[in-house]
Amino acid sequence: MKDIMHRRASSGREFHCRFPGCSATYQRKEHLGRHEGQHAYCQSFECSICNRNFGRNDTLRRHMRRVHGVDGPVSQTRRACSNCRNLKSRCEGGPPCHECIRRKIPCVSSTPARADRRDSRGGLIDGSPLPSQDLSINAGTGKDEVFVRLYFERFHPYWPFIHRHSFDRFDGTPLLVQSVMVLGLWVSGEPSAQSAALDLHRTLGSAILQQKEVWDASSVEGACTDCFWPIPTYQAILLHIIFTLLHRGGECIGLDLKPSLASPDSEFLGSLVGSCKRLGMLYYPNMLARYHLEGLASYAWVSIEEVKRFDLALYKLTKMLSRGSAVGRPSATETANGRITAADLQFPMPTNDALWHAVGKEEWLSAATKGEGRCNLHDAMEDNWISNSAELIELLT
Repeated sequence: MKDIMHRRASSGREFHCRFPGCSATYQRKEHLGRHEGQHAYCQSFECSICNRNFGRNDTLRRHMRRVHGVDGPVSQTRRACSNCRNLKSRCEGGPPCHECIRRKIPCVSSTPARADRRDSRGGLIDGSPLPSQDLSINAGTGKDEVFVRLYFERFHPYWPFIHRHSFDRFDGTPLLVQSVMVLGLWVSGEPSAQSAALDLHRTLGSAILQQKEVWDASSVEGACTDCFWPIPTYQAILLHIIFTLLHRGGECIGLDLKPSLASPDSEFLGSLVGSCKRLGMLYYPNMLARYHLEGLASYAWVSIEEVKRFDLALYKLTKMLSRGSAVGRPSATETANGRITAADLQFPMPTNDALWHAVGKEEWLSAATKGEGRCNLHDAMEDNWISNSAELIELLT
């Protein structure tokens, strides 16, 4: 047995990690598989003494014993919730924390958890991000920043539903960050980067499929407008579907020369549409109800704009696909969950593009003085809803 192990170790064959920016190599394929599994389904376990993060609890325990001389169960460090971290405000822990209770907004932990994610009504409650690729794969190299920048420079102008200034590649929802990375890698045009984008896209697709019961509210009994809206997860899934159309090119063209989606992406899109409808995400009063009157005006405006722009992007995609179903085959959205029409868009158009695209404090202040930079949480603005012009919109599009 020792001779066999020695021959394996000295054979010179190495298995390289396929994730972009990661240079890990292993002499055994099963070790590589375990390593790549941490990229795809990483749950962060943080050392309470030195703050190092580990992908597995047993690895953290071994670190605690060897480095700090501590044995026994180790609990994860409490972190600020996502809202408090984004607002740079003090968080005493939770959830829910006092600040989120005061603002009457969902308090979401910054660390993914594997606890039950459904409330007594069966709805989604904590919006925990899907397990995704380790965010540290490019740490220190600067490559991740380059690809994120390329996403916003080359892809974002066509599909501007993620707020650039508040997007954080370090603290953002892992699935969304990696979905942005996929498109940034792809639009770079570099063959090696595009190959890495395809590998990462496949991995994220597996994660979305395996965790479908977590994010799909379309068929959950009791799912309603009071349930949590996992916006970053839905944004990531929409990016995933768009990338499928982008990279497959001719394979997605039907006999009528219009784009179409194959399974499982067609099911993803149908579930995404159904989830948004069940959660009431297309209805403006529901958007306003998510925020407290004493809350930070700029935070409320950005959050509501992000929902509106996501809804419009989803409508744009479903409209394109519903017109392009191949002969004899239903479109991606002609499912039990239905499709989005202009009549479903019960909210006013997005406002102040300059403010939405502002990067940095100076641009923000300049844009805020030139247009509407606040939202009135008392005013549903029903006269300005897109649905009021549904017939004209459907005719023109």
